[in-house]
Amino acid sequence: MKIGITGARGLVGKALAALLDKRGHEVVAFTRNPRSSIVGVNELRQFLPEEAEKTDVAGLDALIHLAGEPVMTYWTSDKKKEIRSSRVEGTRGLVQAMRHCENPPQVFVSASGTGFYGDRGDEILSESSDSGSGFLAEVSLAWESAATEAEEFGVRVVRGRIGMVLGKAGGAAPMLRILFRGGLGGRLGSGKQWMPWVHIDDVVKMFLYVIEEGNIQGAVNFCSPNPVRNSEFTKVIARQVKRPAIAWAPAPVLKLILGGMSEMLLFSERVDPVVLKSEGFTWRYEELEDAIQDVMR
Repeated sequence: MKIGITGARGLVGKALAALLDKRGHEVVAFTRNPRSSIVGVNELRQFLPEEAEKTDVAGLDALIHLAGEPVMTYWTSDKKKEIRSSRVEGTRGLVQAMRHCENPPQVFVSASGTGFYGDRGDEILSESSDSGSGFLAEVSLAWESAATEAEEFGVRVVRGRIGMVLGKAGGAAPMLRILFRGGLGGRLGSGKQWMPWVHIDDVVKMFLYVIEEGNIQGAVNFCSPNPVRNSEFTKVIARQVKRPAIAWAPAPVLKLILGGMSEMLLFSERVDPVVLKSEGFTWRYEELEDAIQDVMR
């Protein structure tokens, strides 16, 4: 297939382009700078989120949308507007580009996040669960609504709600490695909050899987079938780096220092990937211990 990717320079995008190329697919990367190269990419096309409706999506069998303003930063009012706009308006523009394309992609896989569910305590969250409250929940709901508009003209839409991605080359793992090896690792808040996570190898397989399995559409939780509480997450990393995890960041301190962004660390999301389990997807890293052992090497 000929598969397009926005956000191909990010952690997931680079790994996904490499996997698609390895599997024999033709990869088209959409980027602000189409003159620079990306490993595993056959063709580069320009993508400006603020002018996404002008994007050339002709000739694609599938389009994977990963691009968006990073959320791991202090959320000022201006930054929140940028985060929301880059996701919602960028996605809406891509849908318009597909709408006006003579032969649009057959499937559109738009990234979302498990932040969709908000802070839900011990509630088990499947794809049919309602959205929650909080900034990320509000953004994710609007983001997914924009993507779903492509169904109006016959495109199969998959909304991949991604958990915390664990990979050696980026995401949370490199910073966690530094903190824990320096003796600064520890639980966050009460430590009782559930954390949905996924290994980078599995999440890129999920994107390809939902493209190839033509009966999958709608929301799909892209995460391990075994979420863990923050306290267990902390213990697993400490065991792997062979350092005690004695530091503790109380919730009020995190809220004071990080502001709204603290919801990423304190909200409890016990997410269950019901759709992938029912479709027979096989994980390489089902257990956190195995995933952490790999990324902390």
